[in-house]
Amino acid sequence: MRIMLVNFNLNATPGINNGLAMLSAVLKKRGHSIELLFLNEAMGYTLDKERIIEDVRCFNPDIIGISLIEPQFKYMVKFLQFARSYWSGFVVCGGAHPTMDPDGVLSVEGVDAVCVGEGEGAIVELADRMAEKKSFDDVRNIFFKREGGSVLKNRLRPFMNLNSLPSQDNESFCLKRLLPLKNYQLEVLMGRGCAHQCSYCINGSYMKKYRELCDKDLGPKDYVRVRNADTVIGEIENLLPRYPEIKKIAFIDDNLLVYRDFLKGFLELYRQKIGLPFMCNANPESFTPEKARMLKEAGCDDVRFGLESGSERVKKHIMNRPISNDCVTKAFNVARQTGLMTSSFNMIGVPTETKSEVFDTLRLNAMIAPETVKFMTFYPFKSTPIYDMCEDMDLIDYEKKERLNTYDTFTCLKFSEEHQLFLKKVQTIFSWYLNIFLGGPASGLYEKRVKEIELMGKGEWDSFDFYGADKKISKKLRAKGVTHYSCFVNRSLAVKFPSKHFVEIEHA
Repeated sequence: MRIMLVNFNLNATPGINNGLAMLSAVLKKRGHSIELLFLNEAMGYTLDKERIIEDVRCFNPDIIGISLIEPQFKYMVKFLQFARSYWSGFVVCGGAHPTMDPDGVLSVEGVDAVCVGEGEGAIVELADRMAEKKSFDDVRNIFFKREGGSVLKNRLRPFMNLNSLPSQDNESFCLKRLLPLKNYQLEVLMGRGCAHQCSYCINGSYMKKYRELCDKDLGPKDYVRVRNADTVIGEIENLLPRYPEIKKIAFIDDNLLVYRDFLKGFLELYRQKIGLPFMCNANPESFTPEKARMLKEAGCDDVRFGLESGSERVKKHIMNRPISNDCVTKAFNVARQTGLMTSSFNMIGVPTETKSEVFDTLRLNAMIAPETVKFMTFYPFKSTPIYDMCEDMDLIDYEKKERLNTYDTFTCLKFSEEHQLFLKKVQTIFSWYLNIFLGGPASGLYEKRVKEIELMGKGEWDSFDFYGADKKISKKLRAKGVTHYSCFVNRSLAVKFPSKHFVEIEHA
């Protein structure tokens, strides 16, 4: 079978779609012919009608498989309008959004089926049966649209044994073009699943769906899995000779330390066979001096923690993530004492959060002073607990939500105009607030500029060139060696200068 896989990353930061990379690998292993379309402006592929039609026409797929997160849904609709203008093959959508809202995705004209949950077994079986011209309407994990608009909902198969899977097909994602956009870091996913039940994440709803639709009784231990160490190491080893420009590995699992029994042996193997610096994500609650030393000895130079909020109330009662600020502070101190750089991930704009609590988050970051800080605005993903909360409070502006391209931009909640403008300013100039709370020689300069911005109305703010002003101030401070944060790459990320992360941009 000829199968075209489509990855949407429009108006968003590009990256490898691990689900599609694995799906491509297992389909190729079964002898199917695969073509990947990677739609992203920085990768040179926009939502170009003529190009899309030409690519579909030239490859002439039997199946188009689309991976989808919710903010990219509108682009999928437009893509299918283009493709369906003359092509009549089979379309199946999978990924986070189709799993959480299968009926909504199936309602789109041109979509024939959705894959709910993990897709490797389901899509391979679907493709094999179609190639053999056999009936395929009972393939597990696949929901089919029937004539008349009804939906056939098959049961789900148990979670995949990850050790049965091959190495991902990362090269389909045009690494030569992608790596420079990722600061020459190769993103690697070790496993799947998360045992935590944070209200803004789909993990809890994902497990609930499996409990309802799978015949096997499943729990967190079935969901949280890790791939074979030799497979992951081999995947990296095979790429390094062909892409010698790779300078760091980024393990993007939610919490690398959750793989406790596996980790020590893997890290030793990594140190021996790969040896490149690497970064990973960790939960502050699971971060100990022993684990920090283990990571450091294996070559880790950066640990990224999810702070999310500096407000204990918001974390406990809104996010269902009751990690104390004390615990966060201790984890950052342990990392610093071990010689590890740190990064923090933060979220503002959640329901009921006050201005004061937003400043709690800024102050906590200034106190722990990570090397990089990422600030995002909350996005209500469908079928998550916090989405239901937002609906109950009539907080979601659905038209505004549809206009958002990614989950880390501006709020789509019905806050007052004053609060919306406040959130927009904070997520843009958060690095300047950090510089005020840091103290030091640059604090007064930034305080003066922030006060000017706080007084700006919407029109004046919208015309203000923050990035130009930030770059100008930062260049002068870097020349003097003054510690400060400055925006880097995109509006959500700030780097602390002098920078251990990005030596090459010190004099940019």
